Amino acid sequence: MNRRIIAALYKKEILDILRDKKTILMMIVVPLILYPLMFVGSLALMSSVVNADKAKPYTISFGTSESGEDLGEYFKDKENKYKYSFVIKDGLTDAQDEEKLNSGELDAFVHESVSENKPYYEIGYRASDNDSQTAAEMVRRLLSDYSNDKSIDALEKEGLDPGIILEPIGFTFKDYSSNEENVGFVMGYIIPFLLIVSILMGAMYPAIDTTAGEKERGTLETMLTLPVSGNELITAKFMAVSTIAVGAAILNLLSMAFITAYTVSTAGMVGGNKFDFNVVSFIPTFLITMLCVLVFAMFASAVCMCACIMAKSFKEAQNLTSPVMIVFMICSMAGMIPQMKLDKVTSLIPVVNISLLITDIFSFNFDFSLIAAVLFSNVAYSALAIVIMTRVFNSEDLLFAEAGRSIRIIEKRSDMKKGQTPGIGDLVLLFSILLLIVLFVSSAAVLKIGIWGLAVEQFLILAATVFYAWYIKTDMKALFHIKKPKVIGLPGAVISWVGALLIAVVVSDILIKLFPGMNTDTGLGELWDGKAFWVVVVNVAVMPAICEEAAFRGFMLGTLEKKMRPMAAVIITGIIFGAYHMSIMQLILVGALGILNSYVTQKTGCIFLSVLMHFLNNFSSVAVSIYPEKVEGVLPFLVEESLDIKTMVILVAAGIVLLALGILLVNKSAKAEKIVVGNA
Repeated sequence: MNRRIIAALYKKEILDILRDKKTILMMIVVPLILYPLMFVGSLALMSSVVNADKAKPYTISFGTSESGEDLGEYFKDKENKYKYSFVIKDGLTDAQDEEKLNSGELDAFVHESVSENKPYYEIGYRASDNDSQTAAEMVRRLLSDYSNDKSIDALEKEGLDPGIILEPIGFTFKDYSSNEENVGFVMGYIIPFLLIVSILMGAMYPAIDTTAGEKERGTLETMLTLPVSGNELITAKFMAVSTIAVGAAILNLLSMAFITAYTVSTAGMVGGNKFDFNVVSFIPTFLITMLCVLVFAMFASAVCMCACIMAKSFKEAQNLTSPVMIVFMICSMAGMIPQMKLDKVTSLIPVVNISLLITDIFSFNFDFSLIAAVLFSNVAYSALAIVIMTRVFNSEDLLFAEAGRSIRIIEKRSDMKKGQTPGIGDLVLLFSILLLIVLFVSSAAVLKIGIWGLAVEQFLILAATVFYAWYIKTDMKALFHIKKPKVIGLPGAVISWVGALLIAVVVSDILIKLFPGMNTDTGLGELWDGKAFWVVVVNVAVMPAICEEAAFRGFMLGTLEKKMRPMAAVIITGIIFGAYHMSIMQLILVGALGILNSYVTQKTGCIFLSVLMHFLNNFSSVAVSIYPEKVEGVLPFLVEESLDIKTMVILVAAGIVLLALGILLVNKSAKAEKIVVGNA
């Protein structure tokens, strides 16, 4: 690639981006003006509301006292202590109190009753009225004081020391954290979320403008006619978007520093003590944060451009980037979850690792091995996204094709053509729906009806998939690979699954030894404790084998194999299937098995073989969990906690042989099918 050409294109892209008002708004106005105004304004508003609540007089009524206590006089005496202001209403009956409370004439009332020689007080208020809530809280606090005063009086009458009886021990808090650590803790709690979102927002609009925006304006085709290569053009666009994203992040970082300084100084003035901390101690933190900003800006820019490059208009690009924004926002909250820590596993999870790393370094926890893992993994993810983006940009079929980017379900069904293939947008939308079912519906169903909730989840997955395919009038038989399997394909599928299982056992053992925090436990074992074996098999093996295969080896593989090369479709489907299980271990192991299932389905054109493989895989897990002793007698390596080197070598060798033999039979089945079709 020619550096001078890239530099010229880069300059052109930067100027074009900076002419866009949305970019200026998100890059300059929001971080430097809107954020400080919102923060300072909210503090001032909260302060004024609190002061106004205290200064406002509240109307209180006390019913007839059965014990003869005069609470009204006590409340008036305590007004100065809390700076409260009460208007006391006397002579009202209980019915009148309720009527006037509902009409708004009273903010709260207190009714007294006597039980077991002790007075009880009911505080009447309206939770739907802010003034009534405030008045009720004031009354509660004063009644607490009243109760304490009564206890002190009773003890003094008995000649006892109230201080010893009521407070037999004393305690104080002493904070041994430095001011720098306290400030870093607060900043590390909120900065990762704001920084990640600001980088994404800074990258999103330039990414849309330089890809879908140029398509909509008709300038991208003109650019492609110039004597520049596609790689040079996309490199310049990527550099420009990354520059804007980094600039937006730096401005946001400065804005956050100002807000933090303002908050610290305000806290010092309010507390009456000067709050000093050493800014120099934060220099390593800010330097590492800047490195995080740089590598994450590249990753965010590449991801946004990958999403936007398939869109034909600005509006469509916004729709495609919305799921990206949601995922990034959820992952950026990892630093706010106390249980989540930066370790060997989380350091490899995109977005999550940046959030946890920033949280750690602001708490002055510098583990340079984990820092390196986070930075290098983000560089690797960025490189992968750039490769994908470049491949798409250099392919006019993908860059400008209607079928590759559309979401067909938004069209009227009456306007759709029969036998059409779903678009990539349909695939993304369906996958999002499946994730929502797993995350929300599944949990509620399991809590309500136990293990049968898993069947409900799987039924909804199947229903959503089939309905989606039916609505867009796709060829159901072709999309879902519904075809009778060849005889030779059946043993090929089973043998290849056995080989893959043997290798997966070894890989799983190695991963657990390398990363002790990782495990293959899905947490479902508790659900089937005490349940009949057939019930567990139906819910854990049969239903997922049918429903998940319809979604992944049916809808998703059937869509992708029409948009790209067969092996690319197979690999991507397997990776999506692994990601669907939302676990690093499952991503690796289930993803690999998913690739095998996809390969078998793609080669034979028969989804029933992958259904069988999926069933066998889940059935074996159920058998190991419920009957470990019996399984150990036949296949001990499936239940052993740790494998020795000799066993590993034997399993891997046997697995490779069986996997190769199974794939060979599957390929023969595919060739036999082609011969039959050719002769026909």
